[in-house]
Amino acid sequence: MAIRYVRVQRNIQVGATPGIKFLARQVKNDTVSFDQIAERVQAHSSLTKADVYGSFMQAVEEIKHELMEGNPVQLGELGTVYPTFNAKAMTNLESVDASSISKPKLRFLFSKKLRDMMKSVPLVLDRPEEIKGLQ
Repeated sequence: MAIRYVRVQRNIQVGATPGIKFLARQVKNDTVSFDQIAERVQAHSSLTKADVYGSFMQAVEEIKHELMEGNPVQLGELGTVYPTFNAKAMTNLESVDASSISKPKLRFLFSKKLRDMMKSVPLVLDRPEEIKGLQ
């Protein structure tokens, strides 16, 4: 396993030294679908693809329920998803109510094990003879 990258040329217009610069960009592959993951799990376990899919869909429903209750959900070795929001600072206590809250969102914190694993993934230059032009 390795993450592939290409070298690209960009016209950087901000910072202390603007101008033509070169940098690495990740080669994006096709997104892996849940059906593909379910097939792989089926191939390595006694579960059928339908069992994997059904279990996952029920787990998603339970995760959504817990998030809607405001509870963080720990997802094994992947990490933890947290419900969170932004809030306006108000000048007095009585002004702090639901209308002072904006942008409800989710935050995902990857587990330390997964972060450490990603630090050791090799990076491989793809098509070394090619440099993508200004885009």
